[in-house]
Amino acid sequence: MRLSKLGEKRRILLMLICFIAASVMLWVRLFLLQVVRAEELGTKALSQRLRPIPVDGARGDILDRNGILLAGSEELASVYAIPAEVPDKEKNAELLGRVLDLEPEVVLERLQKRAAAVWLKKRITKEEELQIRELGIRGIGVVEAPKRVYPYGSLAAHVIGISGIDNQGLEGLELVYDRYLTGERGSFMVERDASGREVPGATKVYEEPKKGKTLRLTIDASFQAIAEKALAKRIEETQATSGLVIFVDVTNGEILAMASWPTFDPENYQDYPQANRRNIAVTDLYEPGSTFKIVTAAAAIEEGIATVSRRFFDPGYIVVSGWRVRCWRAGGHGSQNLTEALENSCNIAFATLGMELGSKLINYAKKYGFGKKTGIDFPGEATGILYSPGPDVPLVTWANIGFGQSISITPLQLVSFAAAVANGGVLYVPHLVKEIEGEGAFEPKGTRILDEATAEILREMMFSVVENGSGRTAQMEGYTAGGKTGTAQMVVDGRYSHTSVIASFVGIAPAENPAIAGIIAIHEPRTMQYGGQVAGPVFAEIVAEMLPALGIEPVPEELVTNPWGGPNKRVAKAIVPVPDVIGKSVLEAQNIMRSSSLMPEVVGQGTKVLDQEPKLGQSLKEGSKVYLFVDTETILEGPPIVDAAN
Repeated sequence: MRLSKLGEKRRILLMLICFIAASVMLWVRLFLLQVVRAEELGTKALSQRLRPIPVDGARGDILDRNGILLAGSEELASVYAIPAEVPDKEKNAELLGRVLDLEPEVVLERLQKRAAAVWLKKRITKEEELQIRELGIRGIGVVEAPKRVYPYGSLAAHVIGISGIDNQGLEGLELVYDRYLTGERGSFMVERDASGREVPGATKVYEEPKKGKTLRLTIDASFQAIAEKALAKRIEETQATSGLVIFVDVTNGEILAMASWPTFDPENYQDYPQANRRNIAVTDLYEPGSTFKIVTAAAAIEEGIATVSRRFFDPGYIVVSGWRVRCWRAGGHGSQNLTEALENSCNIAFATLGMELGSKLINYAKKYGFGKKTGIDFPGEATGILYSPGPDVPLVTWANIGFGQSISITPLQLVSFAAAVANGGVLYVPHLVKEIEGEGAFEPKGTRILDEATAEILREMMFSVVENGSGRTAQMEGYTAGGKTGTAQMVVDGRYSHTSVIASFVGIAPAENPAIAGIIAIHEPRTMQYGGQVAGPVFAEIVAEMLPALGIEPVPEELVTNPWGGPNKRVAKAIVPVPDVIGKSVLEAQNIMRSSSLMPEVVGQGTKVLDQEPKLGQSLKEGSKVYLFVDTETILEGPPIVDAAN
């Protein structure tokens, strides 16, 4: 009996110890959950009840080289739905469809989805947003969403590209640099129960989205506008089908302007044919025609088979491999040296060089950057087509390549080569982005492809083409340029067309110390055809505005037209000091001004000069105008137009 009671007490004690131990463990567990891990578990529980509505981060800005905004973002509203909360889905689908201009069936399908949240429509108008808010339908909400905007419309549209409704880059630089431009998503979260309904007194959390990184381009917005305007005007004048312009900084490969026509509005790109969005300056191939003669000349000089004094005879045509290779000029150019052959764009001279070089011409072309991508930071770049050197290539093929037929290149390849000629022989990788926010500036990458002496000879020859030859339409007052014209027959139905051509001009400026290289190509002009007629004047028009903006001062001179149809003549104009004629009679003042090679213009009805503009101490170019004020009542309509040198 006693042992039984003792055993019973032990069992009770053991049970008590176990109970106490379990209680202690429970309290420890509760302490860990309620105190130690309270914040962590509370956050997890809340996260399970919070249903996020994603909010896109704005895309990074795209600026020109001077900080002008070319592509930015504005906030527009987007409509979302919490399907579990929306009552009477059929009725509300009708209402929402009417406001959002959507089919009710489409809205209803989205409202019936088994999802925490769905988008009904992104980027709605202010009027639509107001009407949605006025409807006040439970489970329907509005959040801000960024939309890509382009403040200058179609300016540089082919370069910048487009982005989609989901804020993603689709084409152009928007695509290439999408990982930098894309912002980080944020979210708008509301506490909801297991069925998806908002709980009373719900916690609401807004995670701020982050904007993408800013791109600063090499493009100059003002140069781009000048190039696009000049290109569009010339295409209209010549009734051409399309065209392009590229201008490059010869010292580093930076693209200063790149334009294609026809163009499009990147905010409404769906309204234009897809072909309008092609950046043909980079993606399309063409036969360069006579502009390629500067490449043949470079190869011949470097190979040692030609100098500027070597002479050629052009009878009008030569027969090669049974084919008659003609010069563009009936009867030919007769005897001429290499520089004169380039001035005259003589096919026979360069066909001769092409045959003498043979397969070596292809090797040089590859060295100069043809037949491969330039490496520009732009999608869809073409490589070009060059013949593979070999014994089976007929001699006439090398003759044709010598003057720019039977090969295909991109305009970008040719202008990059011209830039290398301009800078002394270094071929730079062309690029469109100067700097990425937080990533630093791009370092120019260059490879020497020409001997400096060869580059200097080519520059002088190109200068002579503009001053004395087929490129004289590219002449400008105050500035010199070098270049080469081209009129390339287009291949239509497998044959060279006699009516469809690409008229082009590739050039460098100023000729004595080049800063920029450019190419203009006009496809299928109708009212005129030759490269000198069509493209040369466009080069001069654009460059004459670019060079002063680059801080390159013009030389005081004027171009005098040759009445016999030859090259224009440059006439230097001296700088003369402005004499003081205040207080003198009108006649005496006029004589003094004319004796100083200045043009006096009398303003007013008096007999004595009371004031003048410009005044003593300033200098003008010969032939400039000086205003002589002879009364106190007559005033000019606007300020005097003077051409002061200092």
